[in-house]
Amino acid sequence: MRVAYTIILFLLVLVLLLCAFVAHRSQKPIAKSLTRLLLALVPPIIGNLILVFSSNQLLSTVGCYTYFLGMDLVMLALVGFTIDYCNLTPPKGVVPLVFALLAVDALQLIANIFTGHAFGTEEITAFGAPYFRLVPHLGQTFHRVVDYGILGAVLVVMLVKLIRSPRINSERYSVILATMVFTTIWETLYIFSRTPVDRSMMGFGVFGVLVFYLSLYYRPLRLLDRMLATVASEIPDALFFYDMSGRCIWANKRGMELAEIEQNDFDVATERLVDLLGDTGMGDANWSGEHMSGSGDAMKSYVMERRAVTDDKGRTIGSFLTVRDNSAEQITLQREIYNATHDSLTQVYNRAGYDLLLSRLDLSSTLMLLVDGDKFKQINDTYGHEVGDRTLQRIAHTIMRSFRKDDYVCRIGGDEFVVLMPNVDFAQCDRVVGRVAHMNEELASAEDGVPPISLSVGVARGDKAADGAELFEQADVALYDTKRAGGCGLTFAAA
Repeated sequence: MRVAYTIILFLLVLVLLLCAFVAHRSQKPIAKSLTRLLLALVPPIIGNLILVFSSNQLLSTVGCYTYFLGMDLVMLALVGFTIDYCNLTPPKGVVPLVFALLAVDALQLIANIFTGHAFGTEEITAFGAPYFRLVPHLGQTFHRVVDYGILGAVLVVMLVKLIRSPRINSERYSVILATMVFTTIWETLYIFSRTPVDRSMMGFGVFGVLVFYLSLYYRPLRLLDRMLATVASEIPDALFFYDMSGRCIWANKRGMELAEIEQNDFDVATERLVDLLGDTGMGDANWSGEHMSGSGDAMKSYVMERRAVTDDKGRTIGSFLTVRDNSAEQITLQREIYNATHDSLTQVYNRAGYDLLLSRLDLSSTLMLLVDGDKFKQINDTYGHEVGDRTLQRIAHTIMRSFRKDDYVCRIGGDEFVVLMPNVDFAQCDRVVGRVAHMNEELASAEDGVPPISLSVGVARGDKAADGAELFEQADVALYDTKRAGGCGLTFAAA
């Protein structure tokens, strides 16, 4: 049995040396203090190994010295590691005090060679072979007080850090704290039980391996999963995760609200989203799209983006879809565009809107009507600007009611309006004569305090002009001819 313990302790030494080598090559800030701690654990384990395996008193005594002096090294390295691992700034003088206590303890242990005041050994039989057990004296008590005192202080620091740290960090503190407590209890039980073969350093070896893993590689994956799920649930975008078959396996809170599903109804999310948004990029590794419905303040607009999810080998294992409701932004944008292109008084297109329309229309099939109020200045001078504004509003509304929904009415300045009629059959453009006559008939009578007014119109065909400027010029010439003929009518531009 002692051979088995020896092999275990020997393997722990090899593992700790390997861990120290890996830690030394690491670029993490904790690497240096971790390497020192792992190397410091080797001497006491070697001392324990000698005690377990040896049947010779001198060799066992050497094992004791190696064990006790090694434990002083462990405590010194453990203090440095704890300071770095817990990001502490110890009070001035604490570290020198620890170093001084351990140095005094090491010296008095070495002095035991001459004085015998710290410990001795006694021969007993363990597992059928001689075993030299420790006989503690006063110096050994001092050694235990120093090492246990430092270890206790480290445990308190870890406990405080555990209590005060966020949960994502407290897990690693709790594991190290639990391992240290377990190892301390194991060592204490040996001291009081006087078990023939001391195996307590196995606990310190396991402690070293755990500290190595927690310092360099440990990530609280389950806690991170819960945290990420919580974060994803609180983001304003709707989020859906899909497996390889395209089945929705999870959605955040906003996603469930959008698809109108409950916690256990993820399977129907795909169908609900297709009904609501149409194409959602199913089957595409990387896809983006938009969906808009409704108009005005009731408009709904969504921006969608689908991305593939891959594993650590680059293999696609699913996808996720984000859906952002940007209705408010689109409504604001549409309102800003409307305000920029529409006249605030008459609610028809303004000059900027006219220029934009003219650049987008096919002029070859467009008819332009340039409309001007007859003697509008007299109305302004006689009745005032308020009545003048109401007159302009009446003119604009009359024009809009007199033309098609697909026609565009623009106020380009003062009492001058333009009507753009796209997709016109020029063989039937004479019909505008009746529309202009109808407008003048409506405006010939006073209404709600607005005095009568008539309109003069110039009409030009887009197929007869090279560009928008020439088309306007032709309509303007035709309008001048109408004015010169007495107004209240229309004139077609010369072919």
